[in-house]
Amino acid sequence: MKGPEAKLWQRLHLKLYDVFWTRIENSASTGIPDLYGACEKSSFFVELKCTKNNSLRISPTQVSWNYSNVSNGGRSFFLAETLLDSTLYLYGGKSGKDLVKHGLKTVPIDTFHAPWDTQKLLHYLKYHKF
Repeated sequence: MKGPEAKLWQRLHLKLYDVFWTRIENSASTGIPDLYGACEKSSFFVELKCTKNNSLRISPTQVSWNYSNVSNGGRSFFLAETLLDSTLYLYGGKSGKDLVKHGLKTVPIDTFHAPWDTQKLLHYLKYHKF
């Protein structure tokens, strides 16, 4: 993870300090999300994306991995940040194909404007399956 995604990771790590986070180096296996989090008997994966416009760069293996994970009872999300205003868009793991096709025009689970409501974001990550 380099550039804007690394900066997003640093901010999330500081703001969601109750989560036990593990950064996953994607050289291990393609498609696995950037982050694994565990908090209060719940675990989840998060793929970080940053964009200056509407489009998101999501690989076919990321689409497939997230879709398969959610389809088999796992919890995974795409979390996209717009670089111009630091707005976060949270999408479920099955949204990968729509995100590739429509970018941020895809209807998110929720949107978080700066300053982010991190408790609401954490609630989605811990308890909701999408």
